[in-house]
Amino acid sequence: MSEKIKTAIIGASGYTGLELIKILDGHDKVELKYITSRSYSGKKLKEVFPITLSLKNNLEKIFIDELKKEELNDIDLIFLCLPPGESMIYVAGIKDSYKGKIIDLGADFRIKDVKVYEKWYGKIHIFKDILPEFIYGLSELNRQKIKNAFCIANPGCYPTSVLLALAPILKKGCFKIDAINIDSKSGVSGAGKKLKEEYLFLNLFDNFYAYSATAHRHIPEMEQEINMMGKEKYSICFTPHLLPLDRGIFTTIYLNLNKNMDISHVKENISECFKNLYNDEIFIKFLGNNIPKLKDVVGTNTIQIGFLFDERTYTVKLFSALDNIIKGASGQAVQNMNIMFGFREDEGLRLNSIYN
Repeated sequence: MSEKIKTAIIGASGYTGLELIKILDGHDKVELKYITSRSYSGKKLKEVFPITLSLKNNLEKIFIDELKKEELNDIDLIFLCLPPGESMIYVAGIKDSYKGKIIDLGADFRIKDVKVYEKWYGKIHIFKDILPEFIYGLSELNRQKIKNAFCIANPGCYPTSVLLALAPILKKGCFKIDAINIDSKSGVSGAGKKLKEEYLFLNLFDNFYAYSATAHRHIPEMEQEINMMGKEKYSICFTPHLLPLDRGIFTTIYLNLNKNMDISHVKENISECFKNLYNDEIFIKFLGNNIPKLKDVVGTNTIQIGFLFDERTYTVKLFSALDNIIKGASGQAVQNMNIMFGFREDEGLRLNSIYN
């Protein structure tokens, strides 16, 4: 495809929207036509967010309140960066007038069982008939489906850190796993721009704590995909924590192996599983028996994964690290866009860590 595709970002003033603007600004195959924001409609991007002053192509872009019908007809792809419950309302509103593709960075189309969605999110799903059309956009695992998709449900940041680490082992099915326990730690940007007391500087700085420790909304999304990958169904134990950092997710997964199994070749089997599945992946770096660090991935679209095996307790410990706004959201959305339109998968995503 020689011509640039035309895109719009709905809800462009949040963290994921701004990150998309920054990434697409350096994408040679994309023209960012429209950015919407109810809060900043009529204002220039550079006036509202000085962080964008280094942009080359979209510095003078003006926020609009919403896309008109004629503007929708001019768009090849829409990115939705909206809170839970709002993406389905938006898609329902444009279904008769928009013929292009959609990548939803929200949660409304990730969970395929409507009853499960409504239970965990406390909202009635108003557009359940279109759920099967949304492909779960975990780029490396669903690449073939994404290529032919018109609608993508971009994964959550925690699920990305968990599922990419678990996939090689679950897909191979070479271990009898009795339980899956997951411990994740995220920078505060993962919560979005909520004005909550616990996110204030004095409460967050030099502090560390768990939250939503028994009912985090990403649990059904993770269980849905885990049970599709594995040969058995699991109910995971997931505990997220808030780090006093702006961005990044570090996840530790504890796989409790069955005590009756032979563990003589566990390490070799795990390494083989990862190399077989991810050997040619540009955004997944398998570290073997080494533990990743957030500073090596923040600012990039890369996830690093390592593991250790505790023979004494029959526990495989998987470790993953990623940037929650890039690989966990906007970067993966662009990666999915590249797959959908036949671009190089790393187009616009050849990013370096922001740390030395």
